[in-house]
Amino acid sequence: MAPVIIVTDKTQLTQYSGNKAAYPVYMTLGNLPRSLRCKPSKHACILNAYLSISKSVGKKLTKKQKSSRIQQIFHDSMHVVLEPLIEAGKKGVQIAFGDGCVRRVHPILACYVADYPEQCLVTCAKYGTCPKCLASEDELGLPQGGKRRTQRETLGVIKENIPISTSLNNFQERCKWHKVLGAVTHPF
Repeated sequence: MAPVIIVTDKTQLTQYSGNKAAYPVYMTLGNLPRSLRCKPSKHACILNAYLSISKSVGKKLTKKQKSSRIQQIFHDSMHVVLEPLIEAGKKGVQIAFGDGCVRRVHPILACYVADYPEQCLVTCAKYGTCPKCLASEDELGLPQGGKRRTQRETLGVIKENIPISTSLNNFQERCKWHKVLGAVTHPF
């Protein structure tokens, strides 16, 4: 097994022509020593994708609709970037090792490293809440953590509220009540 670590960090490209930004998506392996992974000269971390953030996603959309569209595009893009890992993780891939032997390796997404806003985006957590647990804004910083946030529960909230919502605003309000972002209907 090869634990795969994904790292993203929203990056400002320029301050002079429209505040353009992008998400570089880096990948490294968790079985490499940290001292090796963190040194750019060792090339242990590679740029896997470069996701652009386009502000022109719809001229007639409201600010909330544009934000939702951009967040869904991020999730759709990450799905495309990480989709090859699914099959490779299940069936394995032949990799030539440094000692000359070829071995079957199963790459598995083990860790996603991101700052707080991106953790909320990736986990579909409502901004201001904990992306790891279900603690509310008022409970953040308390010594005891809240109940762990799970992918299954987040997907359940999204799937439960899509058919009963009357509008995007209604869907987002229903999801936010459960501490889920409500801007993404198909998370990666």
